[in-house]
Amino acid sequence: MKLKEFIKIPKVLGVGLVSDDGFIIEGQATYEYDTERLGAIAARVVNRIKNSLGVEGASAIIYTEDNVLFLKEVEAGIIFVICHKDANVGLIKIRLNKMT
Repeated sequence: MKLKEFIKIPKVLGVGLVSDDGFIIEGQATYEYDTERLGAIAARVVNRIKNSLGVEGASAIIYTEDNVLFLKEVEAGIIFVICHKDANVGLIKIRLNKMT
């Protein structure tokens, strides 16, 4: 599955793939969101999880008042997806779990 498939899901605001140090490899977002900033956040959170818990293949879901941010470490880097809180988060999670 390609990252652009996430953008086709209604109410997904952005998606990207970043390196472990937060540099954008691929990204697409609505005008409201900065993929470079989201990528830096994704890398920092995933690296904190890995360092604190000593796990590989870390992932996280962060809920805010309006949005949900999904993070997942894969072989190529770290994937992030941001969406409205009323998006189909189950579908997003299923698709993320298929990414390796």
